[in-house]
Amino acid sequence: MNPWLAAAIIIIPVCVMAALMLLVRRHAPPGGRFSDSDRASGPFGFVGAGFVILLGFIIALSFGTYDNAATQSEAEATAIEAQFTAADAMPPMLRKRAQAQLVCYARSVAGPEWTSMADGNWSPLTDQWISNLDATEAAVSAVTGTAAANALTEWHDAAKTRELARRTRILVAQGEEPVLLWVLLAIGGIMVLGYVLLYADPDERVIAQLAMVVSTTALVAASLVAVTVLASPFQNEEGSIKPTGVQYSLRVINADLAAAHTTLPVLCDANGNPVR
Repeated sequence: MNPWLAAAIIIIPVCVMAALMLLVRRHAPPGGRFSDSDRASGPFGFVGAGFVILLGFIIALSFGTYDNAATQSEAEATAIEAQFTAADAMPPMLRKRAQAQLVCYARSVAGPEWTSMADGNWSPLTDQWISNLDATEAAVSAVTGTAAANALTEWHDAAKTRELARRTRILVAQGEEPVLLWVLLAIGGIMVLGYVLLYADPDERVIAQLAMVVSTTALVAASLVAVTVLASPFQNEEGSIKPTGVQYSLRVINADLAAAHTTLPVLCDANGNPVR
């Protein structure tokens, strides 16, 4: 999430609730609206505890989604390297074609597809490179020889891992927290803040009353920001998951090619777009 937007989400409700506290204090009876604050603190503690439990559940759910997306993104990057290595045992022309297509696949993932995931979509460009890789795999399967067969087995296993990781990544980008959970979280937050306003007392010092409502509101708003960031891990903003793993795999591949003094055919540009 954009840091300025996150700050606004926290600051605006804090200012609104502080103004409401000052307004409610003017009309509140001396001593507050509760004849016995100790008795009133019981229900308030129950409401607060209920909100915390609900918030903890939603954060745990969102963090699980975030962590799974990060893990699968790294698994995809590792599978790309594994496929690149498996291609070394392929016949020379097919090897260079396969490795060049893998480079283009990785570039399309780190570029257009990662950008598309912010809207819950995927890139048709990446689908195109997957089709090309499948065609190369079919060409290798037609070649006889133990080395080619072994390379094809390793290649196919890494391809399954890569495709499963990509599928999971895309599903996470498309998924959202159930609306009902957001509604319940909003109701719980409103109840907590509304209860705080009931403690308005003109006999209390203003600074103490403002500190109470400001701290509570800031915590509730910050919790909503945290849930939003964790529930949407591919927004290409601060706190989002970046294509670091795929970019690192590309650097490793380029280093290996440079060390072996090998060049691959240029099939795409830096974003994975095909070139003639």
